[in-house]
Amino acid sequence: VWDNVGWPSNFEGPDVNSMLVNEAKSLAEMARILGFSQESKKWQEDAVQRSANINKIMWDAETRFYYNVNKKDQSFGFNASNNLKIKEIIGFLPLWAGVPDAAKAGSLVEKLLDPAEFWRPYGIPSLTAAYAGNPGQTNTSVCLYNPIGYWNGPVWVQWNYLLYRGLRDYGYRGVADQLSSRVLENMIHHLKK
Repeated sequence: VWDNVGWPSNFEGPDVNSMLVNEAKSLAEMARILGFSQESKKWQEDAVQRSANINKIMWDAETRFYYNVNKKDQSFGFNASNNLKIKEIIGFLPLWAGVPDAAKAGSLVEKLLDPAEFWRPYGIPSLTAAYAGNPGQTNTSVCLYNPIGYWNGPVWVQWNYLLYRGLRDYGYRGVADQLSSRVLENMIHHLKK
């Protein structure tokens, strides 16, 4: 999105908001353990409200995926209609934060398991492979999947770990184990090389 649509300060993203949900949940648990029940309740409410906003604003019912939104009007467009609807790995991070309900989680896992999109030999890429050589699908003119580039296609181990945790938390343990094996196989290959 940053390369093709606009500077990130113009958007709200499912990635940073999912991170904030998990931070609030962690702070709620720490406060509970320390005996600060009011603070724990405040942080838990923050996590619940932010999760509701992610589902309300960043979830697209048509494509069944989470996207960045325009900070000014919470739309999926910035200077053009729907040009923020670019399928990136960040659309799966709400799984890690426990944001989607079971139906939304199932839709995300369905997309994740599509080999033409995200289910690649060595893990989940940062950008859907469906954009390889077909920029028209992204509502932009230059966003292309590149598995050996820096951001638009390679597998980032740390992001895949977050997806692994989310998949396990939602009960998709077999999928999580397969993802882990794919990522580890690639890491081991490169470490041996």
